[in-house]
Amino acid sequence: MKKLKKIAEGLGLVLVALVVAVLCTWIAADDSDKAEIAQSLEGAVSEESKHEVPRGIDWDSLPQEIVAWVKVPDTNISQPVAKADKRNPNAYLFLDALGQGDYGTPYIDADCTEESLLIPIYGHNMSDGSVFADFAKYSEEDYARSHSRIFLHTRDGGTYELSVIAVDVVDANAETVCPSFDNPGAIAEWIGKSDLVLLEYDGSSKVFAFATCSYQTVNSRTVVYAIQQFHVS
Repeated sequence: MKKLKKIAEGLGLVLVALVVAVLCTWIAADDSDKAEIAQSLEGAVSEESKHEVPRGIDWDSLPQEIVAWVKVPDTNISQPVAKADKRNPNAYLFLDALGQGDYGTPYIDADCTEESLLIPIYGHNMSDGSVFADFAKYSEEDYARSHSRIFLHTRDGGTYELSVIAVDVVDANAETVCPSFDNPGAIAEWIGKSDLVLLEYDGSSKVFAFATCSYQTVNSRTVVYAIQQFHVS
């Protein structure tokens, strides 16, 4: 297993910069907490948005800190993405989408820039299979190939269709900063060393890295790399 990198980037228009957090703390909410969170978020996504390409997200019902929504068809992944504040950059390790509780929300690194080429997004692997738990399954090639489409919806109305190109399982005990956030050659070399490579990175597309805890070792992370294929208005 290789060293985990922390790299950052951003997501066109409104969103451009995301995180692989330095520390991945697995935080489990009890059943009553989860029920309360689910109820508080009810209505944020309409029935239409539960389909393959959700378009019914009610942004007005969500705080301005929620700048995107990630959806993976045929999985449990359908999550808001928050923008971290530099005054408390790791707050969303613990806060839900409404800024409450200890459930955690996938979030953007407070220090990311719009110029970065690699875009990491961090989310918890919850014991009930929610948040980013299904990304941990991508270390299995068949699963990765059959769930290779990922959709990112931005608050300004944009939709980005991504395609999975590589999956890496890393030991966070040995994590280091990526050699470069925006050097295409360095990023291509890094992705090329992943445990599972489905498609060679061409060095020109934005790369999104979805990271979550996994349990190959006591401190493993699974990182799913995907590149932008389409932008749908």
